[in-house]
Amino acid sequence: MAPLFFIHLPKTGGTSLRRAAEQIFPRSKILMAYGRDAKTTSPFANEVMHHSPDLPIEGKLAALSDHIVAHDIAFFASHMSAAHLPCYDPARAFALFRSVPEQVLSYYTFQKAQKRTQDRFEVFIEKPENRNIQSRSFGPADVDEVGVVGILSDYAGFVARLNARFGTAFPVLHRNRRSPLSRLTAPSLDPEMRAHLEQLNPEDVELYRRAEARWRRDTR
Repeated sequence: MAPLFFIHLPKTGGTSLRRAAEQIFPRSKILMAYGRDAKTTSPFANEVMHHSPDLPIEGKLAALSDHIVAHDIAFFASHMSAAHLPCYDPARAFALFRSVPEQVLSYYTFQKAQKRTQDRFEVFIEKPENRNIQSRSFGPADVDEVGVVGILSDYAGFVARLNARFGTAFPVLHRNRRSPLSRLTAPSLDPEMRAHLEQLNPEDVELYRRAEARWRRDTR
């Protein structure tokens, strides 16, 4: 089976899809490349990407690509764009996008919960490393060439389209939903803040606009 490439943009609902993949593919046919020594990172990807300091990035990507082909991997997922891999096939790729204000807030809440930042929201969002997360993760992939594009506001529709396009049976799962306490204590996304977040993340705004337009065209 040709591999499926999930370009997992951070805090767009991708964890639910990754968990769904674990229900329909054997563990041996899944390769995930996330953070260093993370539970979600497959051992091979962890060794190549995070524990091979003498291997240049091109060599790391080639090694992942060779592994995908040699081991008949069915599902590859990463916050790194799959378009960097030599074996990448855009027709077998998919990605889920989220409106910019909601994605930024979710990303901040996650970083805060993981104790990766102590910044107030107003400080966090101004830092360059916290801007345009979706477009930086999507990388050189092309919205118009990716096999299936979805938006989080119609997650069930996205999963249905995945299954129809690829002949899969992904269940509709919902993971990492914020707790009621988190919702009550989270920063407010009033109209002024939404406008400011969009101003700070112009590449993500444009990417989401294109993804939403693609989704609307595909659902006609």
